[in-house]
Amino acid sequence: MSMKVRTKIRKHPWAAAVFCTVLLGGCRADISYRQQFPHLDVSDGLVQGLQHAASRNGSDYAQDTSPVQQEEPAPDPDTVPAVSEQSSDVQLQEVMHPVSRCVQETGWYCGPAVMQMLLSHYGIAASQPDLARQLHTSQVTGTEYADMARVASVQVFGREPGNNGEPGFRAWTGTENAMTPQDQEQFLTRANRDLTTGDVLSAAVDVGTLYPELNIRGAHVVLINGARQDENGYICQLRLEDPSYLVDYGTEEEHWVDTDRFLNAMNRCPEPGYIW
Repeated sequence: MSMKVRTKIRKHPWAAAVFCTVLLGGCRADISYRQQFPHLDVSDGLVQGLQHAASRNGSDYAQDTSPVQQEEPAPDPDTVPAVSEQSSDVQLQEVMHPVSRCVQETGWYCGPAVMQMLLSHYGIAASQPDLARQLHTSQVTGTEYADMARVASVQVFGREPGNNGEPGFRAWTGTENAMTPQDQEQFLTRANRDLTTGDVLSAAVDVGTLYPELNIRGAHVVLINGARQDENGYICQLRLEDPSYLVDYGTEEEHWVDTDRFLNAMNRCPEPGYIW
């Protein structure tokens, strides 16, 4: 297909801080950590401004009795190295957990393929047909989010969580075009917490909203393995691993999608939901 789609540890609820990553300049690439990825409502220390040190004369108030010297001509701009305009750009904070992409083996295996990628993040290997059996994946109904949370919990932690205090994966489901701002904020809060404690998560989207060029309406599950915050602490982009064979990631940057666009795709999904 000739089109290029431009998108392209463990889970403990009580975990506090782990590694995050900072990337200078543009976005998407290598990882380096500065501090814990903060809660969405907290914006302190999220962005480092590029610091400019002003040169000062140590004797500002001393009388200058040295002979007056002729002012030197301004340097020739052709001989002075140019300063990158990006030196004054704001540094944005980014976290990303590398996950090997798995392409779904059938048209209705997006759930098993995402589960295959999610489990691989925790060092667990499984085939898509085997996961499809565990997930009760159907060619008619696809995969239920509750089953994805159940299988992920059993595979990673040995059992489903008995209460909210136990480690494990949970599922959230909603209604098409009914996600409230509070629902969206809760999703971003959970995504923020998971990603900053080394976990990955998945969400369902409407294909046509996320990829307008495909002109397809329908529910589709993707893996989220990274996020990027702006200077106000808002998650402005999410990094995806999409299992669809219709998605061609030509570059690293194509994995990233604007948060508002992603939230809209979640809201317009015929069956909104996510597991975290």
